[in-house]
Amino acid sequence: MAEQSLPVKQNRLDYLDNLRSFALLLGLAFHVAIVYAAIIIYPLRNDDRSIAFDVFGEWVHLFRMPMFFVLSGYFTERIYLSKTLKEFLRLRALRIILPLIPGIILFAPMQYYVNALQEGYQGNYFKFLWEEFLLKNPAPSHLWFILYLALYTFLYLGVRPLVSRIGKFILPSSRYGEEGSEKRPSVKWETLLIAGIWCTIWTCGINYFFLKDQKYLNIEPVQFIYDFSFFLFGSFLIGKESTILKGKTNRFEIILLGFLSFIFFGLFYWVSTIDPYWSYFGYTGFGMRILHIFLKCLGGWIWIAFFIRLFQLFFNKTGKLSSYLRESSLPVYLIHHPISLGVGFLVISTGLSIWIKFSLHIFFVYALTFLVYHFVIRDSNFWLTVLGNKGISFKRNK
Repeated sequence: MAEQSLPVKQNRLDYLDNLRSFALLLGLAFHVAIVYAAIIIYPLRNDDRSIAFDVFGEWVHLFRMPMFFVLSGYFTERIYLSKTLKEFLRLRALRIILPLIPGIILFAPMQYYVNALQEGYQGNYFKFLWEEFLLKNPAPSHLWFILYLALYTFLYLGVRPLVSRIGKFILPSSRYGEEGSEKRPSVKWETLLIAGIWCTIWTCGINYFFLKDQKYLNIEPVQFIYDFSFFLFGSFLIGKESTILKGKTNRFEIILLGFLSFIFFGLFYWVSTIDPYWSYFGYTGFGMRILHIFLKCLGGWIWIAFFIRLFQLFFNKTGKLSSYLRESSLPVYLIHHPISLGVGFLVISTGLSIWIKFSLHIFFVYALTFLVYHFVIRDSNFWLTVLGNKGISFKRNK
């Protein structure tokens, strides 16, 4: 690894850590909302549904996981450049691979059990867990992103020599590096456009051969490559952080990004009603599908830039609350799904209105999940290790 060099020892970007926590914790609201969505298919569904939850779900889905993978790609490259290969693999194993297997066994089966109950399954949960889940088809459920991230990490090691050259070609340091970005304000917008085109090319390429929901060994090729394109571009931003991840910002830039974000989301949502993404490539014409994917990719990048600038300006501090949320976000996300399904199963059986159900559902999911984290997980070295936060309790007690 002699070729590696981290240009300058970089300070910790607290607002990116806060943003990553926000992306994870927003997933709880997403999984609650889609229970009440009219179009989005989910194992647990309320009888009375509203299109408002579909709009919310599509909005969250447009940027949340892409943003998570951009940050994961960026921090993966930073760790790779600052550690030996052995240290890199050890850190990735503790943070990603270790929580994957117990997470799938402990927290994933509930989604499939609820789905089986609705299809007439009569057995209890533990019988289902052993006979139908573990022996037949162990699947990641809401932990799919950890499975993907584990695969991305090892795939990245293989393709890094090639993609790093591509990154230097499409984002040359002379123009997109620290000095070039400061001299040319337009570079930020150029980078967003390049990122949108980069992800569009990858996604169109895979979508031409595979339908969106096709799955092989619990991997959806279209989703896998789409997210990987964001991951790779995040790795390109080392040494070019001022384009998207940091640099001077102000309220006007945030307002402009926010305005463009809503415009692109509106266009994307409108096109998605004309060209349903689950259909084959070219279902409504090649041009329409390419436009659909371009709006999805570029719209996602604009939202990512908006939230990065927003957090940079307003949430760039480390306090007790932000530290607590950063420590808790991954364990909370890992354990929330069975809690959300259990609470939802009880709430939707009541005769309350849809909005009262949703309010109660989301309140109890956040409350119960954080209670479990605070009183069971937070001070347990075993659970912190199993859930990917090894060492946090030791650091806190020093």
